[in-house]
Amino acid sequence: MARRGIKRKAPDLGRLPSLDDYAPTLFIRCHNQKDDDDETKIWKCAFEPSLENPNETTNLLATCGGKTVCIIDVNTEQVLKRFRDIDKNENFYTLAWTTIEASSKKKVNILAVAGEGATIKLIYPNQLLMYALIRGHKKYISCLTFHPTETRLLFSGSRDGFVYLWDIGIPDNSPSSNYSPLLKISLQDTVGDALNLEFCENTCLLIAGAERGCVGWIVSDASALSPVRRARVIERPDVVFQHPKSKTTTVDGLMKLPGDLIATKQVGSGEILIWDLAKHMNTVAVNNCKDVAIEPIIKLKYPQHNVKYLNLGFSNGLLGVGDDQGNLLLYNIETVLSKKQQNEDEENIWEASLILEWPNITNNQDIVPKTELVVNTVAISSSHEFVTGGTDNNLVCIWKREDEEEKAASSKDGD
Repeated sequence: MARRGIKRKAPDLGRLPSLDDYAPTLFIRCHNQKDDDDETKIWKCAFEPSLENPNETTNLLATCGGKTVCIIDVNTEQVLKRFRDIDKNENFYTLAWTTIEASSKKKVNILAVAGEGATIKLIYPNQLLMYALIRGHKKYISCLTFHPTETRLLFSGSRDGFVYLWDIGIPDNSPSSNYSPLLKISLQDTVGDALNLEFCENTCLLIAGAERGCVGWIVSDASALSPVRRARVIERPDVVFQHPKSKTTTVDGLMKLPGDLIATKQVGSGEILIWDLAKHMNTVAVNNCKDVAIEPIIKLKYPQHNVKYLNLGFSNGLLGVGDDQGNLLLYNIETVLSKKQQNEDEENIWEASLILEWPNITNNQDIVPKTELVVNTVAISSSHEFVTGGTDNNLVCIWKREDEEEKAASSKDGD
């Protein structure tokens, strides 16, 4: 059991709407590669989408790190399934969910995972059975994202300098490795490694947050493409989104928000920027240019550090991100977004609504606070009942929203 640590109130200046408090309920090491493993990094976590409503999530959380993928029930705090890869070179960096129709016409959720092994593994989450391998990349795969409506289409970004587009097909019970990319996109040295990908359907734009900035490619024919022996190659980005100058050009945080809005986090900038993609693409079209300067409608204050590869999480108006001190920062942006889109005159930097600080762990003496403890990834359930994170010392962290009775009881226990 984890006891709640001291919560640090965000300053009043530029304060976002408040949030209910959260209590730490489970901090668990379920990705061990050896005994007393405090080195495996948890790179990605994501809640399973609901089969009935893609805007909602279930109580199942997928996590990846080392050679292991886990499915955790956040309600019961149980690790339901563990998939351990037999590839000695594997180290999972990324995962993505999708919902597709199986051959029986029944909807099923599929989990795609990838990493150092340069091969995408497709997994049935119920059995945690790997049913297919997608090979093609030459170096590690750093990011995956599915098309929002053509849910069989998967984009993968790799250290080999390419983003590939795949059709994962209809799952069956026999493993397959017969996949060919529908499209290849060259990242080139000017872009570097793609760290996150998002596809924005209204503008037909695939956006990458990368080692050397934030770029986009227009992919208007994704649903019409078919596998061919030599896939078409897009050589250069159609647009480069210029962020304000910082100590580094790395954009490691990228998240698509409702209403054609994009959130980006540039390493070392001390800010998360939220900007209107459609407006920026209109500027590109009107000025007939490729480079466009980011004009944020909202700036969110974020700790100023140079740690890379910290992913954003978002669900139904709540944005989350970790830092290099074991904290999870939550930004309640739903009402502010709607107001700012109507009136962009006011310039402000908004503090986090709530900061969940690293708690005092009482159930395991080996899990102790560190001077620098990085929270690499954050996932938020659609109901906002659960906030989860993954750390660089092999911990999956689950926080649960407290109701008034629970809050009073925990305060009493702390006295």
